[in-house]
Amino acid sequence: MRFDKFTLKVQEAIQDAQSFAGSLGHQAIEPEHLLVCFLRQQDSIAAAILTKLSVTPRQIEQELVKFLEKQPRVEGGTEQIYLSGRLNKIFDKALTEAAQLKDEYLSAEHVLVAITEEKTGEAAKILRKAGITKDSIFKVLVEIRG
Repeated sequence: MRFDKFTLKVQEAIQDAQSFAGSLGHQAIEPEHLLVCFLRQQDSIAAAILTKLSVTPRQIEQELVKFLEKQPRVEGGTEQIYLSGRLNKIFDKALTEAAQLKDEYLSAEHVLVAITEEKTGEAAKILRKAGITKDSIFKVLVEIRG
């Protein structure tokens, strides 16, 4: 994974997600950890997109945290926290989305789109339940980017 192709906001969110996962006793950073951290960021593009789609970012964050708190914990083994296979696949998909949009760097909106495309993940289910889809995100991006 070439983290130099990620925006600083994405790199910060990954670091925050690592700390967050560790605080919950999780060994792997899952898409749900990362999405929570995106939504908590100051000037969050992910939160701005949700707000434009009439969804309360705090509500999505709370649902994700509630889910994560129910996940199994590992005692004493959280110093080696890694990106899960699911999150690596999402980053691969997000990089593809960035390339299709002719964006030089991978940013939160690319990751958000990739999360919505996941079939079985809890983050995707929560977003879909709120009406957030790839198409709705792209509509907002057209408005934001012009």
